Amino acid sequence: METIQKLIQCSSCHVKCAMCGLQIHETAPSSEVSFPSMGLAFCESCGAEFEDFLAVSKGKKESDVFWHNEEWIKMWSTWLKYRQAIHAFMDSTEFQLLLDELDSHS
Repeated sequence: METIQKLIQCSSCHVKCAMCGLQIHETAPSSEVSFPSMGLAFCESCGAEFEDFLAVSKGKKESDVFWHNEEWIKMWSTWLKYRQAIHAFMDSTEFQLLLDELDSHS
């Protein structure tokens, strides 16, 4: 149970970049890229990559960066699905029961 709790807490940390884990609030606020509706905060470089991913995957632009290939799109798509799965699990009744169980044992 503690492993699940740590996984959820660490993946939902808002003081670290959601992608690379860099502490973002220790840097200048202007270097943070945030997507509050998605519950994501990125360092500047990961944020730029994520913004490009969103634009490219929605067909709004073609990337001008050579490594933004099909595998790069799959990497970001899979990562985003993983993040969505974590949030769906956090919203589940069973996860709430798990948190209650952990609270009752502490």
